[in-house]
Amino acid sequence: MTIFVLFLHDTLAYTTWGKFDPADYAEHSAAPIIDPNKWGGFDIVAPLLNLFFMALMFFISGLFVWKSLVKKGSIHFLKDRGLRLGIPFVISLTVIMPLAYYPSFLMTGATNDFFSYWMGWSWFSGPAWFISMLLVFNLLAVVCFWVFSNSTIALPAIVFTNPLVFFLTLLTLSLAGFIPLLYLFGPFHWIAFGPLLIGQGCRFILYPVYFFAGVAVGAFGLDKSILAQEGPLSRQWFFWLIASIFSALFFLITFASVHLDPAAKWAAPEGWVNLGFSMTLYCTTVSITFIALFLRFANTRYSIIDNLCDNAYGIYLVHYPFIVWSQYSLLGSSMPAISKALIVFIVTLGLSWGTSALLRSIPGVRKIL
Repeated sequence: MTIFVLFLHDTLAYTTWGKFDPADYAEHSAAPIIDPNKWGGFDIVAPLLNLFFMALMFFISGLFVWKSLVKKGSIHFLKDRGLRLGIPFVISLTVIMPLAYYPSFLMTGATNDFFSYWMGWSWFSGPAWFISMLLVFNLLAVVCFWVFSNSTIALPAIVFTNPLVFFLTLLTLSLAGFIPLLYLFGPFHWIAFGPLLIGQGCRFILYPVYFFAGVAVGAFGLDKSILAQEGPLSRQWFFWLIASIFSALFFLITFASVHLDPAAKWAAPEGWVNLGFSMTLYCTTVSITFIALFLRFANTRYSIIDNLCDNAYGIYLVHYPFIVWSQYSLLGSSMPAISKALIVFIVTLGLSWGTSALLRSIPGVRKIL
């Protein structure tokens, strides 16, 4: 999922619909850097990635929350979350994001040196919004732990053990939260409170639905749920793969039929309900599919993959400046957009991975990353 984050942020500079707003480069531009060389294929790749992987990341983030609360207790758990999420968010807000957006600032025609620019920085959280929202969701999880830890209320076991029932439950809850907010905000509008960017408005409920679905599965027991290594979900991987392909086609058809303009003000067009249903169906189906595929096929240990896992959080935290500066350095090149995107991806992954490994070699930092 972290690799997908890097790839999405890479490709956004080369979509045909990407626009740069010099008046508000941080919040109203499609990406910090918009390259004049574009490729239409990224117009499809970007929404397909963006629509599911953040929801799935919230689901994965919730899986071990309940067991952690039981093991550590609320106070220790909150201290741990403050260390692991709060400190990186503050550093990202004050150091990493200003460094990442400086090339975008220069593209507006400004000539300020970095220190002067930093002093006037708008404290925009950028991709660090995920960390801040995850911290909020963990705080809510503590409240739920206080309320429900001794409760006898429980969902039927079939919700957690039958993949189709789990899928339908997650889809229903997602639709209930997604459709009304899609009508209000549209698919592109982001919500921000001061420096805190909390994600796209239409997904304001979708993300906690996925997070707390993960918490519920973890509380039920991973080995007893659909996430069991030899369970029914891993055996059904081919069915879910085919379902994902059809859900992706359905989404792309409905997305194209409503003729949306990311730069225009949202006004719910005819067919927006079908769009909302297709978006939610795709998100849920592909999320289940990725879990099934990894349960079925990711069963062999490789040292390089283990190292990537160890550094995934660090890569997520530090990758954005490497992406933006790489894109900025290639602006004057006449290379095709695909070539530029490939170079940016390789450079970003290598430098982010190396930086994370270097930071994790510091004992105090290792506790956080």
